[in-house]
Amino acid sequence: MATIQALNINHPKHREALKAEKYTVIREAMLASLPAADWMPFSELESAVRAWLKQREVPPALFPKPGSVRWYCKAVQLDLEARGEIERQPRKSPLHLRRCQPAS
Repeated sequence: MATIQALNINHPKHREALKAEKYTVIREAMLASLPAADWMPFSELESAVRAWLKQREVPPALFPKPGSVRWYCKAVQLDLEARGEIERQPRKSPLHLRRCQPAS
């Protein structure tokens, strides 16, 4: 299976080899679920991703282990932040995210 070298906003020199098929599905779900105009807590994002996977009838065999959707959500979140596609709300805990506004 092909892999993607995911970036990590917190550790710029670190790369995580993620299975491309899983990365692509989670990335699409995250970007479809995250608002651009408001902030969403990570816990709600994870729930929205799970609902998106179920709605799209993504085979459960793609994420067979308990916790694998959560792990991929976190890994893809860090990668999308590093690539400037999403951003976290400054000085906010727990973590809140949104899609980045396109440059005008």
